[in-house]
Amino acid sequence: MLADYTSCQQCGEYRKAALRKSAIGLCLNCADQKHRKGSCWVCRKNHLPLERHHFAGRKHAALTVPICLNCHALLSRRQYEWPDLWRGEPCVAFLFFGLLDYSVLSIDPAMPYELLSEQCEEMKEVVVDKAAAALIFLSKIIWPVILLALFINLMRPSVGKPKE
Repeated sequence: MLADYTSCQQCGEYRKAALRKSAIGLCLNCADQKHRKGSCWVCRKNHLPLERHHFAGRKHAALTVPICLNCHALLSRRQYEWPDLWRGEPCVAFLFFGLLDYSVLSIDPAMPYELLSEQCEEMKEVVVDKAAAALIFLSKIIWPVILLALFINLMRPSVGKPKE
């Protein structure tokens, strides 16, 4: 029985981002002849060709992780869905986006790309909302905390002062 979708003839990979030209019939992992082999940190499979994935894109952070070519294709494609400003000046915020994408794909490495993209966006919204709420909370309490610290510092007897 033939599948009604294109997939790798050797391993069954079906995600479009991981497939080479359909005429070849192989995914990036199965078609590769030049990369060193190892264990992918996303799909946790062994003896796969590996590349170093830059979490935030090469321009934004040097933090990398070894992942197979198929997983790398998916995560790299996700980077093109990030806001357009990511191609501009270096920005630490994209490290957050990259770690989020990596985490979501690591939970279910066989996840279809469309679902990966959808779940990453949903998780990003939740995390950003929680971070904004935390910043609002901190901005409300920062002045009372500073004033309390100053008051305690003023009321505390000086330490190390010689007694007369």
